[in-house]
Amino acid sequence: MNSNKQYKFQSICERGAVRPNNEDAIKYGLSNDGNVAWMVIADGMGGHQAGEVASNLLVDEIEKAIVQASASADVDWTCWLEIEINRANNKIFNQAKNNSEQSGMGTTGVVTIIAQNTCYIAWVGDSRAYLYRSGEINSLSQITQDHTMIQALLDKGAITKKEALESNNKNMLSKAVGIKKGVDVDVLSFPVHNQDIILLSTDGLHDSLEHLKFEQLVVKIQTGLDVTAQLVAQAIDNGSKDNITFGSILVIENGE
Repeated sequence: MNSNKQYKFQSICERGAVRPNNEDAIKYGLSNDGNVAWMVIADGMGGHQAGEVASNLLVDEIEKAIVQASASADVDWTCWLEIEINRANNKIFNQAKNNSEQSGMGTTGVVTIIAQNTCYIAWVGDSRAYLYRSGEINSLSQITQDHTMIQALLDKGAITKKEALESNNKNMLSKAVGIKKGVDVDVLSFPVHNQDIILLSTDGLHDSLEHLKFEQLVVKIQTGLDVTAQLVAQAIDNGSKDNITFGSILVIENGE
């Protein structure tokens, strides 16, 4: 069955202004028949550049698995995402266990798959997915919820939103890929429409970018402008000290 949609990608993965190496990773693509669009980003952690190893392992494993899965006509993507992120989790965990220099390495991960008019998002950690949809009251909305200690306190009502934003520990993860055997993966799905933009980012970007400025830049993706360099420059101007990764998929109905 031929797709009635096209997908346009943008991506950037930069070391940033401060870090000596880049522990972020990103991959994306289309299935051979063009019916499935996908993207995965990861933000690694661990000494001896092991974070770089963990993030690259995750995106590589997802890429290999999705190439195989997209050849099948009938995939339960929600189930698939849970299984494959856990498979990658266990590979990272076992490699860390068997290599002292990579001990304790792990990574965040967020994966999006667009298939048959539906977008699936799966994530672990504080890398995020956003949806930009024209005509909504809040055109840019955060889809994922961070797996951080601060978010857990916020959910319990133990701290205020202002306290959460001002905390020095806001990036302390409550879970990550690869740090133990098995991981709980959050997955959700929603219908996609013409001109929707799915956006993925690591905290080096979204923690240093005002929501309104983010929205003002990503809307330009609909007109075909590449906004990746502007997003990175803005985050660095605002004091980002981390690696910076951003990716987007613009959904275009054929004939529009």
